[in-house]
Amino acid sequence: MSITTTVNLASASILLAAIYCLVNTGLVLLYRSTGVLNFSHGQLVMLGAYVMSSVKIGSYPLRLAIAALVVGVVSWISYHVLIRRLTGGDEFRKVVTSFMLAILLTQIIVLAWGTDTRAVPNSTDAWFALGAAHVRWSVVVDACTAVVLAVGLTFFLSRTLSGLRMRALAANEELAAYSGIKVHRLAGLAWAIAGGGAALAGVMYAETTSVSLALADILLLAFPAAVLGGLNSIPGSILGSVIMATLLTLCGYFLGGQWVNVLAFVVLLGVLIVRPFGLLGAGSAQRL
Repeated sequence: MSITTTVNLASASILLAAIYCLVNTGLVLLYRSTGVLNFSHGQLVMLGAYVMSSVKIGSYPLRLAIAALVVGVVSWISYHVLIRRLTGGDEFRKVVTSFMLAILLTQIIVLAWGTDTRAVPNSTDAWFALGAAHVRWSVVVDACTAVVLAVGLTFFLSRTLSGLRMRALAANEELAAYSGIKVHRLAGLAWAIAGGGAALAGVMYAETTSVSLALADILLLAFPAAVLGGLNSIPGSILGSVIMATLLTLCGYFLGGQWVNVLAFVVLLGVLIVRPFGLLGAGSAQRL
């Protein structure tokens, strides 16, 4: 393998890891703060890309901020209209509701934008030389964005009063409400933050492909990475994203793209059997 090929594979892995990380930090945030495993997260990723493709004013950072804000608001509304009504309910109803929300968001996107592919602007077209290879600066920018968001959310959940209250909310919604915690305010905030992160992931992903309904499928590959790292650990989601992105990039190069999905779900099944709480996740104790 040449140095150029190695650098190209490494940059592709870094970019994919950044996208997975942004998707998974939202999943982990909702799971740790509200106890909800949101299977409509892929549609929020897709919505972010569609909104970005429609914003024509201002600089790239302003457009990106608008996309993140719009998706964050949509996510916040989704919680208050649907998920909020399930407070104290069983997990099965919440999971089914998130699937129904995914279908609803997809239909709204089709009605608003149709089914034609669209495009988003690149954050930068600049390159830098790394030996004989050339790497886009956008790869570095995207990776730094993902790490900053993940570190910020880790600090928020573990070191701030609101973050600790969110964790109490995930443990027991009813007890948290009886303790005086503003349950719906905190849960709505978590959904808004997760939605904003999903929008960033959608824009980054669309820069490498195009804006289409297929963008929602990123959740199918990002979710195994979240499970690998641990669904209750944001540092674990980073580690899982890096490992999975590297494995899938190498798999696509050596075996072909048709094996990528197979490998992702083989890893998912293996983790669920051998270590269900992930590499850095904490197992939950049950009283028998």
